[in-house]
Amino acid sequence: MRSLTGVVALVTGAGAGIGAAEVRLLLDRGAQVCAVDIDEGAARRSGAELAIGADTTDREAMATVVDRVVERFGRLDLVICNAGITHRPATLRVLEPGEAQRVIEVNLLGTLNTVQPAIEPLISSRGRVVLVSSLGWLPNVESRSILPGAGGIAYTTSKVAVEMLGRGLRLELAAYGVGVTIVYFAVVDTAMARLTLDSPHPKAVDKVGISPERAAAAVLRAVERGKVRAIIPARFKFMDYLRLFGVHLDSLLWRIKSQREVVRAYDSSR
Repeated sequence: MRSLTGVVALVTGAGAGIGAAEVRLLLDRGAQVCAVDIDEGAARRSGAELAIGADTTDREAMATVVDRVVERFGRLDLVICNAGITHRPATLRVLEPGEAQRVIEVNLLGTLNTVQPAIEPLISSRGRVVLVSSLGWLPNVESRSILPGAGGIAYTTSKVAVEMLGRGLRLELAAYGVGVTIVYFAVVDTAMARLTLDSPHPKAVDKVGISPERAAAAVLRAVERGKVRAIIPARFKFMDYLRLFGVHLDSLLWRIKSQREVVRAYDSSR
């Protein structure tokens, strides 16, 4: 997908943050865009030609969205699955009932519900899917935490699952000419990031975060170049290599006093 001009794109989570920025950039490049958000008003404010209010956890609703896109534009070339949520840092011990389940439903099942009904149109156009994973185990810039997923188990679990969904989907669709790009965001300055990282560590996002516009531009650049994966921002690429050792370090991390203190802080956050 060397050019986005004339491409028909479906973007979820398009009402704010990275999704809204992607819609603006796609429109600037001559794409035809369907913006989807649970807040229909926010989707309309994105400026997309087709704006739909839909909950990605509703399988039938997302199938209808895909049908409307194909009916309106005649095809579907690009699907970008941004819709996602998180919760304030807290251990599983103190999370409210249903919080973890809701995060996994939106982040994982919402992505699945978006992609599955789009498969046939994407095969017809030899298009591309973009799935959003995360460098969710990124060390906390304020507390120096390096505990993988601690304080955000539901979020990181969902994003690891999205990665595996993308890797499997890539193999299943390769024979049909459909590309799959998995995006791994570090810290992007969005309301969700500030909810997570600025509590209980104020100004954490200011230290290492990038703007939604910069993140969106990097995503579209990865699409144009046909990349199978993109770590955004690129300066965090080195952390990808740490994954080779992460599992082996898990048994050692809990011995570090500062890491235990981080967990206690999360436990007392509710």
